[in-house]
Amino acid sequence: MHEGIMDNVSLGGKLAYLREQMGLTQDDIANKIHVRKTIIDDIEKEQLIRTSFVFVKGYIRSYAELVGLSVEEYQPYLDELSHHYQSYKMKNYSQNYKKRHGKKIFLMIVLVFLCALGVTLYYVNKDNKSNLVEVSHYISPSLSKHVNS
Repeated sequence: MHEGIMDNVSLGGKLAYLREQMGLTQDDIANKIHVRKTIIDDIEKEQLIRTSFVFVKGYIRSYAELVGLSVEEYQPYLDELSHHYQSYKMKNYSQNYKKRHGKKIFLMIVLVFLCALGVTLYYVNKDNKSNLVEVSHYISPSLSKHVNS
């Protein structure tokens, strides 16, 4: 169908070329497959889209069907893209794991500090209460007579 000239063109380039041949804009494609225009732009520029690969595959399939690109022409691209998404996912997972792990350690330190502070305040307050009881014995007798009468 599109042999010769189109052989060395990227998938994004093929999709954009076919879209233009049909007189469609990126907005037209976006509306027909129910995505934002930026996703169509990313597909044509072959940028990694920050979402699950399952969705990206669906977007590309829908776009290709709209402009008449056969499965044989876009499937090798999806296979290659799958590897990029796997390595991207693993890199992000390890970065997120480090961030979450760091947050957990910080929260544990804060929790230990708050517990120690609570125990300290409890014993300081307990000592103050026992001092108050002792002080109450030293009220002068003349003052207690005034209070009772």
